[in-house]
Amino acid sequence: MLADNDGMPSSPEQKADGPPAARPWPPWLGEAAGIALLAALLEYFLSASWRKWPDPVIDSGPQWYAAWRIARGGMLFHETAWTYGPLSVYANGLLFKVFGASLTVLFAFNLIVYGGILALAYGVFRRAWGRLGAFAACAVFISVFSFSHLTAVGNYNYAAPYAHETTHGMVLMFLTLLAAAAWQRARSAPLAFVLGTCGGLSAVLKPEFMLAAGALGLAALALRALQGQPVAWREWALLAAGAAWPTLAFALGFAASESFGLAWEHACNAWWRVLVHPIEVSGFAAGQRLFAGFDHPWRNAWLEFKDGLCALLVVGATWGAGWFVNRPSALIRILAAVVLGGLAASVRLEGGWFHVGRCLPLLTAVALVFYGVCLRRQWRRAGRLEPEAVMRWLLAVLAAALLARMVLFARVYHFGFFQAAVAAMVAAAMMVAEIPRWAGQGRAGRAAAAAGGLLVLTLGCGSIAAKSIAIRAGQTQPVGSGGDRFYAFDRQIDPTGTLVDWVVQRLAGAPPSATLLVLPDGLSVNYLTRHVSPLPDVWMAGTEESLLAHLRAAPPEYVALISMNVSEHGISQYGAPGNPGNLLVEWVNQNYIPTASWGRPFSGTEMKGATVLRRKPAGNGAGP
Repeated sequence: MLADNDGMPSSPEQKADGPPAARPWPPWLGEAAGIALLAALLEYFLSASWRKWPDPVIDSGPQWYAAWRIARGGMLFHETAWTYGPLSVYANGLLFKVFGASLTVLFAFNLIVYGGILALAYGVFRRAWGRLGAFAACAVFISVFSFSHLTAVGNYNYAAPYAHETTHGMVLMFLTLLAAAAWQRARSAPLAFVLGTCGGLSAVLKPEFMLAAGALGLAALALRALQGQPVAWREWALLAAGAAWPTLAFALGFAASESFGLAWEHACNAWWRVLVHPIEVSGFAAGQRLFAGFDHPWRNAWLEFKDGLCALLVVGATWGAGWFVNRPSALIRILAAVVLGGLAASVRLEGGWFHVGRCLPLLTAVALVFYGVCLRRQWRRAGRLEPEAVMRWLLAVLAAALLARMVLFARVYHFGFFQAAVAAMVAAAMMVAEIPRWAGQGRAGRAAAAAGGLLVLTLGCGSIAAKSIAIRAGQTQPVGSGGDRFYAFDRQIDPTGTLVDWVVQRLAGAPPSATLLVLPDGLSVNYLTRHVSPLPDVWMAGTEESLLAHLRAAPPEYVALISMNVSEHGISQYGAPGNPGNLLVEWVNQNYIPTASWGRPFSGTEMKGATVLRRKPAGNGAGP
């Protein structure tokens, strides 16, 4: 070793002949640049979608209205119908009670929770696949799944989701994954309670998260069994206690004003309405079959298998490019690059990148099996499990569990914003961080494979994001005011937002105590005008005859009729003779007088419209 005159070794940068060698970039600098790029992506997509997240009517209204009623002392399931667990809506009610009823409050809190999701996702993917894998996974999550508008209804995002349970559930799933990863390593009663609590909280959210939390819990048990670590009775007891207490707490709270049997049913509503007392709404069952892909199962399975093979072909091309770059022959490298480039370019997904979700079931299944086999081999070879390998398999388990409800109709749009997100993130991390490792020891080949993966992801995410940005550009119609303002489609694209805002303005002078019924749907109008609805929900509160009986007993002061598309309920023209809503509309016409009209709602023509009506004065022909 060379030494200085004082006998100390010289630094490696000091050379006898020539200038000092350049220092390599510190690893943290590249990661900081990646995080800065993620922050820039997040800022861009937030700006492009700012306050354009909700739908003016569909799904959004019940979420806002229920939280507002709870903040004013109302009780879920009595004043408002509900299809999910009670946790999220009571959390939103608490926010309204503390900070005031405002959509800005919900937006802000959801974005804070979203920040937690993104931070946790970066952490677990970094542990599993390193810095580049975490960057790719989070870039896909931000650009495709977080704030996109890809369908006619745009509230499939994390700022104003169709169900706030999705935003809350995603952060819970990453916490559950961390708890499962920690508990599988060694006996720990406190960690068992934490893991059980995560499962218990999922039981008061949505069925998708119950399934995912259960899958992660079973995966942790399987890893304990693989390592020969039996679960102690204290761990079993605390696991069960953690799973039970959230439901029991809600049941006891509801039991203060209703029978315990009914309180227990309401506390279990997340899964009760699926397994015990399924929702009976016109078109609901058919819609669920369609959303899950069971309307045409064999055709959908073939499309997913075919697109999955195409995706594997592209992944194989990126690996092949890296592998051949590491070969010694320049001619082989050039020929391989041309052949593999042409092969990858020839692959076409049916329907384009918009339908790229169809490849996710096969890719997720491959990842689940591959990383499971790797764990088993690792244990047999070394007698221990590497934390990175455990995290990869648990992420594949989570991805498969969330994807289960759309296994035959996997998609990145609609419910895919949370059900397919982790599967896409796993695929992205594998493409840029796992596949390049298989290219050999040469850095050039690994870099080529990673660059190929990043290029594919950039093309796909860019195509999907461009579609969303183009749709967002049409959302220029303001709805509501102040902290409740958001933006819907321009009137020429979809008049619903314009009609909702018009009705809200017409009702601005109504007395605060006046009740309001919106047909065929529109609890968003009730929330925006702060007027109580006489019905918990038009679609969920019973038959039309029972609704009419309820209205006769307690008629609202105002009624608003708004044209909207209700084809998802199997209705072509709401209120027409022989169609749903006819009895309600006839009763309204007999007992109410119009105070303002715009267009012709329920006319069966292309002209859309809205009408605000007020109850006839007593003695002026008004009947019960």
